[in-house]
Amino acid sequence: MINRVYLCLSLCLALLALLAPRAALAGVSIADEQARAVSEVNRYRQSVGLPAVTATTALNTAARKHAVYMLETGEMDHYETQKNSPYYVAYSPYGRARLFGYSNSSISENIRWSSEGAVGTRTYVGVDNAVQWWMAAIYHRFAIISPRTENIGYGVYYKAGESAQVMDFGTDYSRTGPMVRWPRPNQRGVGTYLNGESPNPVAQFGGDFPTGYPVSITWYRGTVRYTSIQMVRVSDGKAIPGYRLSPQNDDFHRWSTSLSFIPKDPLDHSTTYRVTFRGFYSPTGSTSDERSFSYTWSFTTQPPQGNLRSSSPANGSTGVALTPTIKLYFERGLRSYTLVPNSAVGSYWQAVGLGLRRSDGTNVAIDVVEPTDPYTTSVSLRPVNALSPNTWYTLYYQVYDRWGRPVRGQVRFTTGR
Repeated sequence: MINRVYLCLSLCLALLALLAPRAALAGVSIADEQARAVSEVNRYRQSVGLPAVTATTALNTAARKHAVYMLETGEMDHYETQKNSPYYVAYSPYGRARLFGYSNSSISENIRWSSEGAVGTRTYVGVDNAVQWWMAAIYHRFAIISPRTENIGYGVYYKAGESAQVMDFGTDYSRTGPMVRWPRPNQRGVGTYLNGESPNPVAQFGGDFPTGYPVSITWYRGTVRYTSIQMVRVSDGKAIPGYRLSPQNDDFHRWSTSLSFIPKDPLDHSTTYRVTFRGFYSPTGSTSDERSFSYTWSFTTQPPQGNLRSSSPANGSTGVALTPTIKLYFERGLRSYTLVPNSAVGSYWQAVGLGLRRSDGTNVAIDVVEPTDPYTTSVSLRPVNALSPNTWYTLYYQVYDRWGRPVRGQVRFTTGR
């Protein structure tokens, strides 16, 4: 099952109007997720030399209310048009932020709709993957790594196997900061593709998704133009075809003072690429202080997705002890906070965690041994009570690897006498 993920961007007024400790087994709250959103955004910002942002109650509330509106009305957009709905707040992101007391003059917004974390034990997977997706989607990236972003708010709402996530950004245009490259120089574990964004950044070139992972350079203000943007695979020097976006051909790059290269096709796994951006930049927008630049750097993509390597008992085993210790061994490191007991095994493909089910359809309570490694490759669990003899059981799992990719499947075994 493929998760539906939609990404959108809103600009208001002058703009067109490492993992933290694992979640508790009982699941996380909205407040926990809001705090996590700030932590994740600041982790990305710190990695590129930008100051931290802070959350505000007003932006958290505005984002949360809009997430509820979208999922309850089915209107996936930044603008609320159903004024008769009991969930209506205000038409625009700016209007919602002002309604709840935020006074900065400019607001932008990222939204996402998926099924992650919507069923089963709630963990940080929804907020972590939302920020990760926004960093992959080129238009949504800019607000997260802009030195002019001062405040953020995050809201999420879950209903009927779906989740809506919203992040609002408050901007201070007097702020300055460094030029930012993403991916960072020598970064490892970079994504290989972008599978959707609205607006579509490559539609103007006749392109479509999936594309390769976008590469960008962003200044805090001024004007920029490129003379050449190139990307090659380091192992053999092969040139990578792609789309070049600039303030001269894309309005979103104009307001963000950015240049981007989006590979035409998904990148190879575990592969190092080198990019070179050359052009001219003026911090004031005047040709009198325009100066040339040339930046060359490399990054390496993440490995291919791993699966279950082996289990004890093995799939299809018979004569299993009535009080077994069940162990799963995976090919790639997993986010340990997703290794939690989950009772919703009937919808395990949408759930997060592990569930054990008897052949008659009843769920069995389990204890999961908490890993000490935030990216563990092994899982250990035990049934809380002795299993029934001569009965087959199915262990369901949906967990997420360190790059946010779901790993799902099942192991079936039969107990002995």
